[in-house]
Amino acid sequence: MRLFERVVYKQEIASAFKSVIGRDQFAYKEGTNTTDALIMCLHHWLKWLDEGADSVRVTSFDYKKAFDSVSHNIICEKLKTLEINPYTINWIISFLANRKQRVVVDGIETVYVDINKGVPQGTLLGPFLFSLMVNDIKPMDAQNNLLVKFADDITTSAPVKSGSDSTEAEVESIQNWSEANQMTLNLSKTWEMVVHCRSMIPLPAPIVGIERKIWLKLLGVTFQENPCCWDLHIDDLLSKASGHNKDFNNNK
Repeated sequence: MRLFERVVYKQEIASAFKSVIGRDQFAYKEGTNTTDALIMCLHHWLKWLDEGADSVRVTSFDYKKAFDSVSHNIICEKLKTLEINPYTINWIISFLANRKQRVVVDGIETVYVDINKGVPQGTLLGPFLFSLMVNDIKPMDAQNNLLVKFADDITTSAPVKSGSDSTEAEVESIQNWSEANQMTLNLSKTWEMVVHCRSMIPLPAPIVGIERKIWLKLLGVTFQENPCCWDLHIDDLLSKASGHNKDFNNNK
């Protein structure tokens, strides 16, 4: 099955994946990675501040069990909009249909239950299906704001100019998308950070329901309010290196 899936993906889906999935998605695409996504974010933050923005509001969104929450009905409808051989689309729909799941613990088995959500992980189709699912998340103000996706890690950035910005509109847009697509935002792990260069201008009021932090970890890199300060990230790297060194000494 894995070999057949690979052949179908390469011959029928790969080209459509490249042409359909937006440039704001950096995961599962040849030639892009976390470094590209982070450079895109930092470049825009510094550019906006250099151009006179008071600050930049960065919001990092988290979904509860993102890959397991993809509705089969919704993803199938999105599949049908693609310019892919209809037989291939029907095959993918069949690939998702009639899936069952059970739990086995210490030899005790539950009964099988039907599942109508989730993309099969460990497959070639899984990343494509999830990327397609979130592909229509778009910024409300694409001319002025930035949206960056890396699989289910979604970050919006909006410059604050003359005390005003469109961060709340971007948050509301993603909340509306999540509700319409039956994906649940985890607000306890959705955070905001305001990037600024020690300006005396007061920071904008926080968004209700979203915690504001003075640092934010994006794709493994710790950013701080001052975009030129890397103290926390370096401390984190040193802590990890120290832990690895202890493990090495213990294994001697």
